[in-house]
Amino acid sequence: MYEKTVLRVSHTEENTDLLGPYRRFVIWVHGCCFDCEGCLAPNTRYGAYDEVSITALAERIVQSGCEGITVSGGEPFLQADALAALIGAVRMERDVGVIVYSGFTIEEIRSREDFLPLLGCADILIDGRYVRQLDDGRAYIGSSNQRLHYLTGRYREAGAAYYACPTRRAEIKLTADRAVLIGVPSENVLRVWQAIKKKSGGISDDF
Repeated sequence: MYEKTVLRVSHTEENTDLLGPYRRFVIWVHGCCFDCEGCLAPNTRYGAYDEVSITALAERIVQSGCEGITVSGGEPFLQADALAALIGAVRMERDVGVIVYSGFTIEEIRSREDFLPLLGCADILIDGRYVRQLDDGRAYIGSSNQRLHYLTGRYREAGAAYYACPTRRAEIKLTADRAVLIGVPSENVLRVWQAIKKKSGGISDDF
């Protein structure tokens, strides 16, 4: 576990609705213990990262006005204590919902005492390794083995409509020196993204 005062973060994105109902502050943590074939976010394992102060990040989230936080990766539960501390700091200032994507199954998480602080903060858990052969095109979820767990009632109604979306959505953001893919892309978006990556000379990130 990483110490509770900092997080290893690959990327953050404010005010997006691509990874959960309502407007969200999304955190892609850095570091993963899995090696899933066709990983949708390889930069969170092999790319650059920042060591971010929990206090500073909590202030950003509070000031963003987002309804909730989505944590993806990488593997969030490798930094469970730090993420729990972050969520706790935000919730001292504002009521926010929390969605966590994890390669661990909920059974594996519940068997690890060191994982429980983060699980206890989550309203939704989307669990399981990404399996390329089981990628069935579901919106917001990578492969059919992955499960959606409503751990509280906060998103049960909104989530039923949100996760039933028939098509995948993703965003490609371009800046002067960087291209970033956010979300779970459809095959068409993925083709466009591959072309952009080729033209960018490799200055691109998948999230």
